[in-house]
Amino acid sequence: MLNQFKDNIVHIVLTLILILILSHFIFFLSLIKNFKSDFTESIKVESIVVLTGDRFRISKGMELLTNGIGEKLLLSGVNKDITLDNIKYEFLNYSDYFDCCVDIDNISSNTFQNSRETFLWLEKNNYNSVLIVSSDYHMPRVKLEFERFFHTKNTYYFPIYSNDGISFREKIKKLFLEYIKYMRTYISLAIGL
Repeated sequence: MLNQFKDNIVHIVLTLILILILSHFIFFLSLIKNFKSDFTESIKVESIVVLTGDRFRISKGMELLTNGIGEKLLLSGVNKDITLDNIKYEFLNYSDYFDCCVDIDNISSNTFQNSRETFLWLEKNNYNSVLIVSSDYHMPRVKLEFERFFHTKNTYYFPIYSNDGISFREKIKKLFLEYIKYMRTYISLAIGL
């Protein structure tokens, strides 16, 4: 009888934990859905940073740059084996901009490093305002990471909404992995790491 009671308590606790995690995951999904760009074209920004990773991010960044938003663009988190010329070849219609106005960061391999390298790039170029471009599902964590460094900068966020042709199951998996990363970042900031 005592063992059955212990088993019931364990099942109840595990069920409550699962409900808590699913509830918070739904909250995270609402953060993504309700994340709105705080940038309008009337705002003057000096620079644009594209966090590479998903398709369409670089093309959106280049489109913003060619529309006169920002003086320079940083592609952050570019694979070490890819050069600026490789990227330029993929975006031939923007080739003039690559010669004057695009830098790449090959150091960053995660969002924390993206924020650190972006901060250093902004300091080096003496920029006080930046527009951060990334995928919509990535933005809640991006904002957490960038707020570590960007207290003195005017920072704006531009989420890219894309339907990248992946299955519903793959999309849920991608979102749940991002949720885990978001929670890791949130907890590390909460405890001061």
